[in-house]
Amino acid sequence: MRRLAIVAAAIVAAAAVAAPVRGADQTITGGRLVVANPDPADPGRRKVVATARESRSTSTIAGDPTVAGSAGGAVLEVVANGDHPSFQSFLLPQGMTRKGRPFWRALGRRGYRYADPGGEQGPVRSVLLEKAAGTMRLEAAIRGRNGPLVVVPPDGGTDGFVTLGLGGGERYCVRYGPEGRSRNVADRLWRIRRVRDPGCSPTLSSGSFLALTYNVAGLPEGLSGSHPEVNTPLISPLLNGYDLVLVQESWQTPEENPFDPVRVYHEILVLDARHPYLSVPATHPLGMDPTRPTAILGDGLNRFSRFPFEPVVRTAWATCHQSAADCLAFKGFSVARTTLAPGLGLDVYNLHMEAGSDPEDDQARDQGVTQLIEFIDTFSSGRAVIVGGDFNLHTDREPDATIFERLLTGAGLTDVCSALACPEPGRIDKFTFRSGGGLNLAPLSWRFETDVFVRGNGEPLSDHEALAVRFAWAAGAG
Repeated sequence: MRRLAIVAAAIVAAAAVAAPVRGADQTITGGRLVVANPDPADPGRRKVVATARESRSTSTIAGDPTVAGSAGGAVLEVVANGDHPSFQSFLLPQGMTRKGRPFWRALGRRGYRYADPGGEQGPVRSVLLEKAAGTMRLEAAIRGRNGPLVVVPPDGGTDGFVTLGLGGGERYCVRYGPEGRSRNVADRLWRIRRVRDPGCSPTLSSGSFLALTYNVAGLPEGLSGSHPEVNTPLISPLLNGYDLVLVQESWQTPEENPFDPVRVYHEILVLDARHPYLSVPATHPLGMDPTRPTAILGDGLNRFSRFPFEPVVRTAWATCHQSAADCLAFKGFSVARTTLAPGLGLDVYNLHMEAGSDPEDDQARDQGVTQLIEFIDTFSSGRAVIVGGDFNLHTDREPDATIFERLLTGAGLTDVCSALACPEPGRIDKFTFRSGGGLNLAPLSWRFETDVFVRGNGEPLSDHEALAVRFAWAAGAG
């Protein structure tokens, strides 16, 4: 069984809001924690319910989440440990609902209540922090139908934590320890209650994730190097085995399709994918962009992630050559800032380089490398970076080897294949990486999934093979 630390932070503020400043930790003896996923095929049915109630508590309430901006609000964190641990952090700023009600309100001098039944700020439906008659209470309810919820039953749960940090105040910790009475129902339900010992969760500082890059050959049937009409529905559920997926040649069919019945297939690719974070496909120029009037399709670059990411930034290559029909699409690269754990992020790049074997194609790839180096130098200065995709560089021959080496040197990247001494260094589907910004990265494994992405008769689902790399990450100097 894969043992992964699935970590995510749901950024639910409508605008950028700094995490509240936090003081000391206070503990509340736990009551009950329920993590439910009754239908793994429907993330909307997931839920987390946490309660804590401690009589004769010495804790006090310090902080005020009703204040607007970074001085107020709160951060709620949930950890579910076991065979398949998961973690999620939720930013709960103060603000007004569509009906003009504040999300946070004071309960006199007793404490505070947060209410977002419509999911306007994310999946956290309600939070209560209250001390009355000497009894301290903390309650939280989270619903998958209100927003991305990645905390799921650990399929062998052992213990967990729920913490609430108030803006300008202190953090309130509930520990659901292994001494409690636990019930596990495979990956559908974990419940723990009757816990005795208080405590706070340690800071999450390391983990691992499995990344995939896959050119899914999603051009229209007859033009594709594969059979996407048959293969795309088969690929879709297989993507769920990976924490971060970068796909190339995956275009979404326009709602008003001027080429009907000719179509592309990204909307089918996402049908059975259960990742909480998906990219919004690029729009298609449909031959109307004066900078490249031959382009019909967008870049075909999309991503699926268990980790939250900021809006995708897309950049087209500055030039193209017609020999391999590259100018029919806005091929290029995309990047999204991705959060692995609170305060720990990296920039994940997805690219599809110029194809073809003419000298003009070599020149276009070389110019593209210059363009990418300059972009990384500006956009990702000092940050950790992963670049994956279809490089169209056979690095076991020239001039591709020199072009690729220039990319590695210019952007400070390391080729995963070289780092792990893989047996096929010349393959065009690649991952590269670098550490930075307080995050250390290291590849643990490199493998083409030739036994995964195949039909029942063993026929591959694309004209490319899917490359999977497991990365370890840890907070550090970077």
